[in-house]
Amino acid sequence: MEFNTVNFRPPADLWKDVPFLARLWLAVPTPIRLTAYRLIWWVADKLHPRAMTTRVHRIFPGIYLKYGFVRSSEPHAMILLRRHTKLHSSIVLDYVTQTEHNTNVTSIPYTTTFLLMTAARGQSLMAVEDQLTPEQIKSIGLELRDYLVEMHKIPNPYKYGLCSSDGRGLDAPRFGGSDIGPCENIRSFHSWLYRRMGKHWPTMQPRVQPIFDKYDERCTIFSHGDLSSDNIMVHDGRLSGLIDWETSGWMPPYWDFFCARIDSSEACKAIVQLAIPEHVSRERYELYAAVGVMRGLSPKMFPSFEEANVP
Repeated sequence: MEFNTVNFRPPADLWKDVPFLARLWLAVPTPIRLTAYRLIWWVADKLHPRAMTTRVHRIFPGIYLKYGFVRSSEPHAMILLRRHTKLHSSIVLDYVTQTEHNTNVTSIPYTTTFLLMTAARGQSLMAVEDQLTPEQIKSIGLELRDYLVEMHKIPNPYKYGLCSSDGRGLDAPRFGGSDIGPCENIRSFHSWLYRRMGKHWPTMQPRVQPIFDKYDERCTIFSHGDLSSDNIMVHDGRLSGLIDWETSGWMPPYWDFFCARIDSSEACKAIVQLAIPEHVSRERYELYAAVGVMRGLSPKMFPSFEEANVP
């Protein structure tokens, strides 16, 4: 197996926002760091076998190593958060991407990554939601609202108005794994969306055009892109931060509400609705229908909002 390595390269003026000890470690040549990560991962796997879906190991108290296909948007987002806000999250320490060629199986290269980061405080909402009181859920929702307000102010240093936190196309699981953009602005994103609906656009236009008109001239805001019960962290009944920033970037104001995974968790649903009260279920539903049609489904599969009886 052969490897090519790529160093983590955040915008040059962000280097000062990486912790000092991390900067010392980043001064070590990449092949040496990569060898250390491979050894640590091998030992950690032997001591603590992972489930197939697990990509993270705790390697030291408060330090985690993430391995697999990890987009550079995640470390960039953590650095931007550290630089422009006082919000809590994991802190990136290193990010090394390697292009692997498994000559025993196939000559097609594939990319894997090691992401070294600090632990986020607390536990996921998923782990503790059954223990939370209604008052605590309300408090977390209002705290998340303040968190998002501050997060949304992170300035965009890139030439594209709508892009991921590393200035590239944005990972959007709602869109079936396809990247979005980058785009010049929200209007160009909406134009791309309706073009993808093709022959179904005349049917969908009365449903989504009012939403497009409402946001076309708005500025994008920095968004997490995957609010969910496994990405919202809680400590002692209070919000302690957000994790997993691979889907982050500058998107329309409705993005976090639209992309939130709240259908399987009543606590998460209540928290997100408290945190983002300015957006309504109708917009979420119609945008969801538009994406479904864009992905090849018939508009008939999406009845009107009233017929669907969406809460």
